[in-house]
Amino acid sequence: MGDRRRVLVTGATGGIGYFVAEQLARKGHRVVLAARSAERAEAATAIIQRLVPGADLEVVLLDLADLGSVAAAAERLAAGEPLATLVANAACVSYGLRREPPRVTADGLELHLGTAYLGHYALLARLLPRLQAWGTRIVHVGSLGARLPVGRSPWDRLTTPRPEAPLRSYARSKAGVTLLHHELARRLTGTSAASSVLAHPGTAVDVLTPGRHGIPASQPTEIGALSRLLVRGMHGKHDGAAVLVHAATDPEVRNGEVWGPAGRWQVSGPPARVHLPVPRRAGPLTRELLAVSEEVTGLALRFGPGGSPGQPWPPRSTAKAS
Repeated sequence: MGDRRRVLVTGATGGIGYFVAEQLARKGHRVVLAARSAERAEAATAIIQRLVPGADLEVVLLDLADLGSVAAAAERLAAGEPLATLVANAACVSYGLRREPPRVTADGLELHLGTAYLGHYALLARLLPRLQAWGTRIVHVGSLGARLPVGRSPWDRLTTPRPEAPLRSYARSKAGVTLLHHELARRLTGTSAASSVLAHPGTAVDVLTPGRHGIPASQPTEIGALSRLLVRGMHGKHDGAAVLVHAATDPEVRNGEVWGPAGRWQVSGPPARVHLPVPRRAGPLTRELLAVSEEVTGLALRFGPGGSPGQPWPPRSTAKAS
């Protein structure tokens, strides 16, 4: 995978996703920036083209918190040129520890699970036959936060959001991403050239990240002496992105592998193959998660050559938040 390839990056207009897109462009790949808004996509492409003259970029409008948008984007992608890699990066990132009212997607679903997990599930379910035919590498972006307990009946919160600390919502969404990776890797083994890889960026913070005018920061960039002491063992978002880019492009990466920073506790460092624990009761949790996903989206993970980009939206039945 060392030559010029077409790579899709979701959430490519900000945070780690932006740096993934920039670094892929520097490597000479054709980068498809999946963006929620044309304005943010225009800003990101302008910066990359300024920093990487001759960068080969294209934009696909995709809001993973809107299943109708996912359907439209999947149709366009399925009709386009093959994707060597799909980096499923976009997420709603929240670290708050105080209990807060839930936030919801355009379809009335809990925002964290609905974006990082379900939006990508729906995109992959619609594209899976194409991805198999193309031999696409699917890179799911995990998190150290997935180590946190998911709680009892965790996936019920997708359709019945309830107040809780945003950090728990975020961690639950990344647990879902982790389980989806393992399920895809298991089912893709020996069936096609497509593969599933999990990668996480460690603890990447804006204060250690080079500025990009026009790309908003999601964390403080001016901090005091105590905070600087706390982030000494962390790294910037550009360094976290380097781990994901390695997982996306290195020819030695294999189906089912997990990649993260090589440093202590996987907080920072260069890319390395690592172990990231799966939630307890991974088997039952995966079955429950897939059942809920199929019910809400009307889409199942279908494996086989060729095929269409999936069933039309709306699904057969949709569970809404009350």
